[in-house]
Amino acid sequence: MLAIVLTVLAAVAVGAGLERRSPAAAHRVRHLALSAMLWALLPFVAYVNIARLHLSVEAGASIAVGAAAFAGAGALSGMLCRGPLGLARPSAGAAIVATIQANTAYLGLPLCAALFTHAQFTQAVAFDTLVSLPMFAFGSYSVGALYGHAPRMGLAARVRATLLRNPVLPAVLAGLLVPDAWAPHALVEPSRVAVFALLPLGFLVVGITLADEAQEGALRVPPPLTAPVAAVAALRMALPPAVLALAALAIHVPAPFFVLAAMPTGVNTVIVAHATGLDLRLLSSAIAWTTTLALAGIAAVELARVLG
Repeated sequence: MLAIVLTVLAAVAVGAGLERRSPAAAHRVRHLALSAMLWALLPFVAYVNIARLHLSVEAGASIAVGAAAFAGAGALSGMLCRGPLGLARPSAGAAIVATIQANTAYLGLPLCAALFTHAQFTQAVAFDTLVSLPMFAFGSYSVGALYGHAPRMGLAARVRATLLRNPVLPAVLAGLLVPDAWAPHALVEPSRVAVFALLPLGFLVVGITLADEAQEGALRVPPPLTAPVAAVAALRMALPPAVLALAALAIHVPAPFFVLAAMPTGVNTVIVAHATGLDLRLLSSAIAWTTTLALAGIAAVELARVLG
């Protein structure tokens, strides 16, 4: 796991450095990296692992509990923002989106690939596609449409465009419909390699994006740990795993689900913020702080394992 932490730090540093040296080149690199992940790596990983997935009733129920936990954390975030925190609507919307949108693909899936068996990893892919993808297309854009001050497109049109332009969805549907033989075992190892490729590419994008927001004044370096950001971090990374732990008293919850439920805020929240007029400063700070906490946690677990 230490290799994962070092890869993330190196990729973020390279992305930030590239953006500072040549913003135009950095934006081209970000576009190429996002295209490679969205149109090649993620659909391939989703298709192979969903096609070979054998999801038990309890695992399906755990996915439903996880989705409800994400949504409940978002609702609680909204209550805190409108109540004790007293945030303006664009800031409240940013806090909600940062709470419900986790980085399950670029960080969560590589972690699960490193920690668990292939059978468990296919469950992680199912969680990512059945929880995070709908949360992005429907949940985050719904919040942006309700709270953002400058929506560029209606909610229905934005959701439709997101779904039509996302090749992961048809890959998931194909994986659900085809027999196992259409995703032979020979594709399993290449799909794991593709997952590990997501890690440096995804955090290269994170580095470029955070440096870009810092250049535009939407992010201070280092960002201040404000009360709203601390609330987002707690709700994003602690509440969903706690809900799954309670569910585990009644049903068997697959171990990868706890890892994915505790992931930091996803960088794709910045896309929602730009599209709907949410508070970029709060979102960027949430990404930076939750990612830092996640990496510190991974490093601490690995250090304890080595020393123990």
